[in-house]
Amino acid sequence: MSGTITDRVLAMAGIVQACRCVQQIARHGMTDADALTASINSLFVTEADTTEAVYGGREKLLPGLRLAKKLFDNKQDTESVEVMRYCLMVIQLERSLMKRPAMLAQVGDGIDNARSQAEHFSTTHSNVLANLAGLYTDTISELNPRIMVNGDQVHIGNSENVNRIRSLLLAAVRSAVLWRQKGGTRLQLIFTRKRYLNEINRIIGELD
Repeated sequence: MSGTITDRVLAMAGIVQACRCVQQIARHGMTDADALTASINSLFVTEADTTEAVYGGREKLLPGLRLAKKLFDNKQDTESVEVMRYCLMVIQLERSLMKRPAMLAQVGDGIDNARSQAEHFSTTHSNVLANLAGLYTDTISELNPRIMVNGDQVHIGNSENVNRIRSLLLAAVRSAVLWRQKGGTRLQLIFTRKRYLNEINRIIGELD
C-alpha cells in the first residue's frame, strides 16, 4: 500500500504521540486525555478510508505533530530525546512483528476481542486497557528490542498506569505498521528529514 508524504507524517505523528503519552504517564502519572484516547482509538480503526481517519482527524494528532517538529528540526531536549528512543524502538518492533505471522494474527484477534469489549464500555475503560495491556505482554513484549520505560516508580508501579503504558505501546506499533504501509522507511528519517519537517510545518500551520 503506497501513500503520500502527508500519510507518512500523520502516521509518524501517531507513533510520536503514543510514545509521548507513555513518557508522561511514566514520569508524572498522567497525560493528555484526548491524546491518549486518539492513540487507543486508532487500534480499533482498521477499515479507514484515509490515514487521518484512523485517528479521528488530523487535529487529534496535534500534540504528536508538535513534538515531531522538534524531533525533525533537531531541537531536542532530554525529554524529547527519550521519546525519540522509544519511537525508534517501536519501529524496530514493527519489523520484528511482521516477521512473525502467527503473532501478528494473535495481535489482530486480541484487538478484535478488545473492540467487542469496548463496545460495552469505552475504548479507554480500565477493563479494555487491561485487555490490551495483556495482549501486548503476551505478544510484542516478547520481541526484541524490549522497550524499558523510564519513570517514577510511584507511577510505573501503579497497575492502571502500567496498563495504559502497554496499551499505548501497542498503539504506537499500530501506527508504525501504518507508517510502513504508507511507504515509510528508516532511511527516510535520515535522508529526507527536511521533507518531513516541511510537511509537519504545513499541517500544523493549517491546524493552528
